[in-house]
Amino acid sequence: MANKLIITAGQHSQAGIKDQNEDCCGILIPKGMDLTHKGIVAVTADGVGSSEAGKEASEYCVQGFISDYYSTPMSWGVQTSAERIIHSLNSWLYTQGQRRYASELSLASTLAVLILKSTTAHLFHVGDSRIYLIRHGEI
Repeated sequence: MANKLIITAGQHSQAGIKDQNEDCCGILIPKGMDLTHKGIVAVTADGVGSSEAGKEASEYCVQGFISDYYSTPMSWGVQTSAERIIHSLNSWLYTQGQRRYASELSLASTLAVLILKSTTAHLFHVGDSRIYLIRHGEI
């Protein structure tokens, strides 16, 4: 009999030396078939400080990734789904930045994604946000 995965999730973020905290994070632990077919998703994004709308960009990345991931076809694997969503998010941020701010850097964010499906942890990231495995108090 396989052990059941138990998830406890929390979050904390602080701006540090910046005036505004441009971090955003989210987690979705679905029920039923979505849990079986798609798994659990945790996303963290950090708006790029030099961009005009970093906070907006990070919020869009987190919300967009989570909602889009669970909308992808069941026939797509985790990697295909994540890569297509990341490409789509990047294109949207770039286009919106050009339209609204006349700059491709105005809506910019890092992105770090953890998808737990079955017995596998899938990791995806863009930029300098990191994902660490801490086991028994050690990185």
